Amino acid sequence: MVLFRDVIEVSTEKGISYVDITERVVVLVKECQILEGLCNIFIPSSTAGIMVNDGDRMLVEDFRRHFAAIDEKKIYSQRNAFSQLRANLLDADKTLPVSKGRLLLDGRQSILLWEFDKEPRKREIIVTVSGE
Repeated sequence: MVLFRDVIEVSTEKGISYVDITERVVVLVKECQILEGLCNIFIPSSTAGIMVNDGDRMLVEDFRRHFAAIDEKKIYSQRNAFSQLRANLLDADKTLPVSKGRLLLDGRQSILLWEFDKEPRKREIIVTVSGE
């Protein structure tokens, strides 16, 4: 069993925004030279989340509207609680299979980091690949 770990750094915009990190994860998986195993993508944040889905522009806009339905003016808790509520609709991590040295995504799937914080952020996404 071999373990490979690296960090992808991205800058995000404030509010409901996303960054497609697919190609960066694909490159890390290829570089680590693990042929068969698992790839875990983790965002250590309570106001951002990871999604694996079709990266189609119109579908992404539908997701943006879905997240915006959590109206910040109707939240009773702390001033940034709506960001945490939105992030909890997603996962902090995703685990994907690796086979023959490649991440197993279909041709349309993308790995999207969704940002919900009120301020732009510099995010670190931890990518861990384990296997043989």
